[in-house]
Amino acid sequence: MDARRPIVPFPGLPRMHHARFVKGPPVNMINGPQINGLDSPSPQNVEIKSKRMAVSWRDDTLFYVPDRTGKQGVCILEPSMQPGQEYFEAEIVSTGRWGAIRIGLAPPDHSLEVHLGIEGNSVAFSVDDSTVYGQDKKTPLQCRASRPGDKIGVGIKFSENYMEGDDEKCPIVFTLNGKEIHRRDVVIPFKGLCPAVSMASPGQMVRFKARCDWSSQEEEMVIDSCEDDWARLHDVTVHGQILAYAGRGKTIADVGLAQARKPLSPMNHYFELEIIDPGKNCYIAIGLAKKDYPKKRHPGWNYGSIAYHADDGKIFKGSGVGDSFGPRCHKGDIMGCGIMFPRDYIMDSDEGESDNEDVGVVKAWQDREGPFNRLNRLDRLAQDNFALDVYDLSEDEYEDYLSEEEEEEEPQIDGVHQGAKVQVHVFFTRNGTTIGRREVHIPGSGFYPTIGMLSLDEKVRVDLRPLSG
Repeated sequence: MDARRPIVPFPGLPRMHHARFVKGPPVNMINGPQINGLDSPSPQNVEIKSKRMAVSWRDDTLFYVPDRTGKQGVCILEPSMQPGQEYFEAEIVSTGRWGAIRIGLAPPDHSLEVHLGIEGNSVAFSVDDSTVYGQDKKTPLQCRASRPGDKIGVGIKFSENYMEGDDEKCPIVFTLNGKEIHRRDVVIPFKGLCPAVSMASPGQMVRFKARCDWSSQEEEMVIDSCEDDWARLHDVTVHGQILAYAGRGKTIADVGLAQARKPLSPMNHYFELEIIDPGKNCYIAIGLAKKDYPKKRHPGWNYGSIAYHADDGKIFKGSGVGDSFGPRCHKGDIMGCGIMFPRDYIMDSDEGESDNEDVGVVKAWQDREGPFNRLNRLDRLAQDNFALDVYDLSEDEYEDYLSEEEEEEEPQIDGVHQGAKVQVHVFFTRNGTTIGRREVHIPGSGFYPTIGMLSLDEKVRVDLRPLSG
């Protein structure tokens, strides 16, 4: 799929109350683009009733546009959910002036003027009061109010014998940032249940997330404590030992990052990952980084980090320019990273360390061949990241990278702060065989296991304490 074209969570066109279509590129449907004999939707394919809720398929975003009536805006995405396509997520972009966002399921003929969870067979999670409404039930949940950046997931646990058209009772599951928060049995009506969103406040915005992975609560409970191993998860979801990429995967600004809670130590000096699904491009990296490493940078790209990248087999050490190092890695390969500590190694405290997330340079994106200008820079980005649509970078994203490159760097040795004194050897393995090592200066607070991902559908299994280490 062309990286500049978005994916909608479910094929088909949405039914919306008071909707208008915001013109954008063609929509690439998951299960084939044929819709009523057309290759892609266009404004005339959408039923336009007024101008209340707008839909931009460029980034799969719904947003509420008020009118004089002040009524709710409702969006229903058809067709109904089925086995194999039983889960979706919606990210809260903005809660507007007040809450009143509901995310859930509704039959295709649900009223377009009534909040979800009030009538019929609809059921929905309310963002403002953390309550599930639907089918004559109101269930307050013991969780915090949702805020921008949170991902609300809704899924149906279909039985093995489920047949479309049967009025069958199935468990409906709600998740918050990948973790189950509520489950209830709901009767699936004859016409099924479709993903749905309702809004009622100016400024509200919700982004649908496509190709979401879903593990049941029972599966997560097998290794439930694994989630506590991670201090930071940006555009990455965790299910037991499995990390899955949850970002857009369109530009270099869409890096997903997972950083462990504890640094490597002489007692725990090695960790591994297995590539379960390489995704579209296998932009998977394993390495070590300083605490609070920039969340939108692959490990190895900025100082205070070192990493082995699966897609090209290169090693990156505090720079966007990689060096030839080892073989490329593919599905089923196990990549490992560890530190050879000196015998007298003692980890410093965090005090006195001044790490600034926005300081650093991705050197591969410097202009080495002429005057500094946006077009030249983007051409170089396109060469270094051929499968990513770097030309889709927004002005803010581009200026963010530009400002980082123009900032004065702190003195460095081997890509880390000069203030670090302890020198160690970092080594990497592939399928149990050591492929090389590099000498680096370790930050005072230590090196933290860090994993980066950048293309759709990437999934890895991580073992932070393998016996083979």
